[in-house]
Amino acid sequence: MVRTALKWTFGILLTITGFFSAGIPIIGYVFDVSWDNSFGGMISGIVMGSILFIPGIILLILAFIDVGNNAFDLKVSKILEKHDRITPAVLAEKAHSNEEKVEKSVSRIIEKGLIIVYFDKATGDFVTQEGRSIAERLIGIINSKRRITLEELSIETGMTVEEIKRIVVGMEKRGLFTGTYDWKSGKILSREGSDQLAQAPTNCPHCGAHLTEPPLPGEEIKCDYCGRIITG
Repeated sequence: MVRTALKWTFGILLTITGFFSAGIPIIGYVFDVSWDNSFGGMISGIVMGSILFIPGIILLILAFIDVGNNAFDLKVSKILEKHDRITPAVLAEKAHSNEEKVEKSVSRIIEKGLIIVYFDKATGDFVTQEGRSIAERLIGIINSKRRITLEELSIETGMTVEEIKRIVVGMEKRGLFTGTYDWKSGKILSREGSDQLAQAPTNCPHCGAHLTEPPLPGEEIKCDYCGRIITG
């Protein structure tokens, strides 16, 4: 919603500014009333106006698309809430759309955190109530481990990395996950893990070398430099 509002705001500002930037020189040239009524001044005004006007129009078009997507996502989420399980084909039929469009909508719904949805690869169904249980189990694993990688979560849950990312972001937006994550390094920390990491030792107590992976309380790691075991 914030991004859509920004698109509206900047789109309107750029469009209006671009319109007047091009319009004033044109009027000045045609009616000979501008401070610069030369042909070159009119062309410069049109070019400058286009530089502002065209991006403004593009932003307004994108804002209209966002509005349409948001309305469609709300429609799809209401259909999903009425079914514990539903196939993409049936969902598309009820939404009066096609499967590709509803699948994209479901992805946006998960990212927005509107409802918890899980795709059951075994049956090909979108799952809502069971999907929430799966999401809560995923967050429970993260909280119990305090720190875990996407690969480890994928092995333990049987979900793909992308599915895990969508669920974590969706649960975060719903206020059901308060930890931190770094998709580049592929690591997720619970709130407790994040707090403990801030207090964890960053240098080896034996050789003083910098620790790339500071140990949390109760964890044991091996120093990459001296090989000694460090307990958090």
